[in-house]
Amino acid sequence: MSEMAQPSVPAHPGDAQVRVFSPNAALIDGVPITAPPYGDIQEVVISILQQRAQQLGGPTPAMIVDDRFGSQIRLLVHPDGATEPLG
Repeated sequence: MSEMAQPSVPAHPGDAQVRVFSPNAALIDGVPITAPPYGDIQEVVISILQQRAQQLGGPTPAMIVDDRFGSQIRLLVHPDGATEPLG
C-alpha cells in the first residue's frame, strides 16, 4: 500500500537546503544544527537564514523539508527576519 504523496515544490539552484528532523535537530546545507533545551528548531533555522541574508545584503531563498510533518516549502528570508513563501 502506498502513502499519499505530498505535492512536490521544486528547489532552485542557490536555495539554502534545510531538512528538519525533530523539534531540536536539522541540517542547513548539510551542516547539523540543534535547538537549545526547550527551544524551537524553526526559530533557530530562521535565525541562521536571517544571518545569511544580512551577510549577503539581501533575501535568502530556502527549500525547507520538514520530516516531522512530511512537508516542504520554499521560503524567502529577509535580513530583518521576515519570511514569505515562494512558489
